[in-house]
Amino acid sequence: MTMDGVKQGETTISQSIVANIQLGLPATVSKLSAKMRFIDRVAPTLKDGGVIRNIELINPVTINATGIACSSRTSNAFGGILYVAGAVRQDILIKDGTIYKTSQESKVEVDEIDDLDSQKKLKFIDIINVYKLLTELMEQDEKPELVLLEVPILLERADAPLDTRMDIVNIYNKCRKVILKFWEKYKDDVYPFNKNGVKIASVGNKRFGAVIFALSDENMKYIPDEIDKNITEKIGDLMPKLQEVGIKRLMTGILVKRTRTAAFQYDGINKDSRLEPEQLRDIGLMGMHIKAGNATSPLLVEVLGTVKDWNTGMLDELASQIISLITFDQSKALPMPLWYAKYALRPLEATDNGKNRILEYYKVQARESLKNEELESIWKENLDVFEE
Repeated sequence: MTMDGVKQGETTISQSIVANIQLGLPATVSKLSAKMRFIDRVAPTLKDGGVIRNIELINPVTINATGIACSSRTSNAFGGILYVAGAVRQDILIKDGTIYKTSQESKVEVDEIDDLDSQKKLKFIDIINVYKLLTELMEQDEKPELVLLEVPILLERADAPLDTRMDIVNIYNKCRKVILKFWEKYKDDVYPFNKNGVKIASVGNKRFGAVIFALSDENMKYIPDEIDKNITEKIGDLMPKLQEVGIKRLMTGILVKRTRTAAFQYDGINKDSRLEPEQLRDIGLMGMHIKAGNATSPLLVEVLGTVKDWNTGMLDELASQIISLITFDQSKALPMPLWYAKYALRPLEATDNGKNRILEYYKVQARESLKNEELESIWKENLDVFEE
């Protein structure tokens, strides 16, 4: 089929793109420049007010630290999803800046689930695996000084599934029980509840900029660091402009190399947080953001406790230990034990032609078993016992 006719004044998409770039670029650059200038103006106010604190490195580093990382992969199969989930615990003893000793433990499980809310299920499974390794660690005679987790220490109410979804509710409840059992048994062996206890901290990247929203007269009691009382009024006046600039952009601009934000008691400044398990809500959850290098991403550090349990010196020491363990100034850099733990998970994530090796092998074996009726024979053996 051919199309003939006169083309009338058409504008191609390529022409539209070029025109909009030429016309829009000056306005975009102008807006970005104005926002950057605003950040430069407000940064000294926040730093002088105690919202941003400098952190000293431990030099040379001597610390016994552990990182626990997790990972999971899925594959569609048999009308549902096959998954492989694993967690690795990497112990590292560093003396005078040199790795003196390392050891590793791991957990892996392969199974099937239905595909509804599969990501939530895997999140709970990952947390369960991490807490299993954490429990084994706490039973050891020789414990590390610092343990860094890749998963949240506690769940939030937003994680709770609908009551009608019994399959995911069961996994969620199991996850809650594992967390509750751990803290009921080991809380008194963990810092700051025990001054000689193990420091357990979660390292992630959520709630970026939460401390800015905590800078109000009502919330100052939930900040353990000393903050200039006048900062709340200044922030109140600047809040509309801060929101226009973007809290994330602001925090990225003011958090520089080897710094941390003032800490905040998350469950205090956010009354709707409803931490889970609910039996642990009174313990409290503290958070602060740290930045190790010029190129590294800001990280959220969370620990259990309230403003009564933590003070500035304790938080500075924790931030110093974590920052001192980040040895590379790269965007994806992590504290060394956590980085090694994530690296050890690579076999679990290995693929061939975009397909997970473990799950493809598992799928083939399951399919063969189904074909050969091996599973059916096993089930019948069990039924025969009752028939007799």
